[in-house]
Amino acid sequence: MLYSFDNYTLNPQERTLKRSEDVIALTPKVFETLLVLVQNHDHVMSKEELLSTIWPEHFVEESNLTQNISVLRKALGEAVNGKKYIATFPGRGYRFLEPVVIAVRSPAAAFADDAGKAILANAPEKPPALGHSSSRRRLFYATLFGVLLLIGLLIISLDFFRNRGSVRAGTTAVPAVNQTGTFRTLVRMEGAQYQPAWSRDGRRLAFAYSDPNDSGSAIYIQTTGEMRPRRIAFSSGEYSSPSFSPDGKSLAYLHVQPNLAEVLIYDLATFKTRRLTTLPPHHYGLSGRQLDWSPTGDFLVLSDKEAESDPLSLYLVFVSNGSKVRLTYPDMDILGDTSPRFSPDGKQVAFIRMKYQFEYDVFVVAVTGGEVRKLTNQSSVLGDVDWETNNLVAYSGDRDGEFRLWQVDLQSPNPRVVAASSIATDMPLQFSISRATRQIAFSGYQPDLNIWALDLSKKSPSISDWTPVIRTSGQDIAPVFSPDGKKIAFRSDVSGQLQIWVSHADGSNAAPIHTGALLPSVIAWTPDSQSIVFSTSSAPGIYQVSLSHKFPLRRISEVHMSHPFYSVDSKWIFAEVGGFIYRIPVLGGSAEMLTDQGGTPIVESKDGRYLYFGHERMDTTISRLDLATRQQETVVRSLIPGYRDAWALTSRGIVFLTEEAGKPMIVFHDFATGTNRNIGDFPGPLPLIATSGFSVSPNGHTLLVVRADPVSADIQTAMFSSSADSAPQPRSALVGP
Repeated sequence: MLYSFDNYTLNPQERTLKRSEDVIALTPKVFETLLVLVQNHDHVMSKEELLSTIWPEHFVEESNLTQNISVLRKALGEAVNGKKYIATFPGRGYRFLEPVVIAVRSPAAAFADDAGKAILANAPEKPPALGHSSSRRRLFYATLFGVLLLIGLLIISLDFFRNRGSVRAGTTAVPAVNQTGTFRTLVRMEGAQYQPAWSRDGRRLAFAYSDPNDSGSAIYIQTTGEMRPRRIAFSSGEYSSPSFSPDGKSLAYLHVQPNLAEVLIYDLATFKTRRLTTLPPHHYGLSGRQLDWSPTGDFLVLSDKEAESDPLSLYLVFVSNGSKVRLTYPDMDILGDTSPRFSPDGKQVAFIRMKYQFEYDVFVVAVTGGEVRKLTNQSSVLGDVDWETNNLVAYSGDRDGEFRLWQVDLQSPNPRVVAASSIATDMPLQFSISRATRQIAFSGYQPDLNIWALDLSKKSPSISDWTPVIRTSGQDIAPVFSPDGKKIAFRSDVSGQLQIWVSHADGSNAAPIHTGALLPSVIAWTPDSQSIVFSTSSAPGIYQVSLSHKFPLRRISEVHMSHPFYSVDSKWIFAEVGGFIYRIPVLGGSAEMLTDQGGTPIVESKDGRYLYFGHERMDTTISRLDLATRQQETVVRSLIPGYRDAWALTSRGIVFLTEEAGKPMIVFHDFATGTNRNIGDFPGPLPLIATSGFSVSPNGHTLLVVRADPVSADIQTAMFSSSADSAPQPRSALVGP
């Protein structure tokens, strides 16, 4: 069955939307939203109908539907061509407006048609001789028709029983829903409400807020029985991570300003605020909580660092005097530890360790310090973590394609991850469990990473000169112009997992490049602009994939290195491991070490003379190595810590991200004069570390960056019961560690 409207074709079987012959990239849930609207185009679909149809057996917040509708309108080009495809009926729902033409083909007919084409493709070019062969031919076609009809009926029967089997299997495999009663929206305002935190008695909920334009931030408290939430902190800068004291009389939270970050404690009775301690001002694009208040009330646990070059670690901060004691010691070359949460008895802290980009896991450590215990092997994005009991840790992750709640029993000798709830969102799920009232408050929130462009030919560009080039409902990161300037390669998880995508230079006609089971981590072009090389954390080696499909995906080096970059003469591939930079002969041979004082990313100058590179993750310098003399020097010294990939090489200098008066600024370093020239402010909030990536077109006219665009999010609540109080999960619901 095909659905056609305007110049679009919607194919439910292939899960594709085409504009003429061009495929429009949509995430699975956005595609499902369009399909449901098109199939029901003859009437208004209520929001409740849409939510229950698109997310069956899961509860999701209404903002997910709103976000999907917004993405669809952009994908269909409503703002560009002025045509209205989806109408909003306030207080009721949505309706698809365009006339829809439905083409129906039975499974047997479709099979017969495909089989017939296959037979004809292998048939002789000349017809058989006349005579008795005519009757044989008639008998042949009659027999063929019968066989095809039989096979078609068999396929329908198998499909029927398969569906029956899947429904039956689904009934037993659906995770037990550890919640009772109804879901309701607790807080709904314009903008985003996130990082919910219950008071100990479960009567008040604190949360962070950002306005729709991401130009303001605040902390609010919603109290049971009150109609509206009360704002308790609002000024310049960013507020985050609210946490109540055990007696409910005070609230701790972070306030981040351009040159200062501080932990503040607000007295709910006197309305007075005091500063407990300060910390480095950089948040590195983090949207999750970074502190929690201990059940004993004596101290907080906080994500902090001693120096800019350190990863985020956990510290205990004493409420009496602000002194700190370090709790965790993550490896130096990772992002670090965030989202800490005390166990109910205050003896342990659960937290999320961010290894690299989207590789997170849940850990637990005793408040007295010592070895940390790894609870998961997730290696993907996690949203939040909390405790159901002193032995049950709950976390949110996308193990099955959507962000849902999972739990781990610490008392088990071999802890396994078990689904804990049917609550589901498309974005990282932030949540708080009230053990006093058995309620869970949750919000699906994450800034939307998109690729923006600036015309560098303008002398004094402003914020209004920035334009979105790649903007999807997924996370779009690490753009790279092709050497001929005609294409852009980038990574996106719009399809459900991180893939390489390639578009035209203006962002149009984006399509995924299939790399099989490999998940690319760093990408670079070959000099002819026809292939892409990449490294992956899922397998050792460096790989190459052709855009034209003339050459299949192949491994061109078995050496376990990262950040590959082709030399301009196509003879070498530069790569890095542990700060050592090597070059590997493309045609085979031993790797040659170039420097032991290097890092990433790696770029070669167009004349092949110099190699430019960053250093450690929090390092602020860019170095240059003369490939002839092997002399090395520092060229740039003022990158924003953590954004070592936020720079791009041009023929005349380097465009890079720095900071002035605490604000992110884009600057051009001129090789000829050795001076820096301001280009303009960075267009919006910074993305997460290692997701930015700068790229300049070969003609030097266009700069690409990754920007964290704001999204909307509401806070929902539901009753939640620990699995310790409910019936055992069916074994089919268990998932390996």
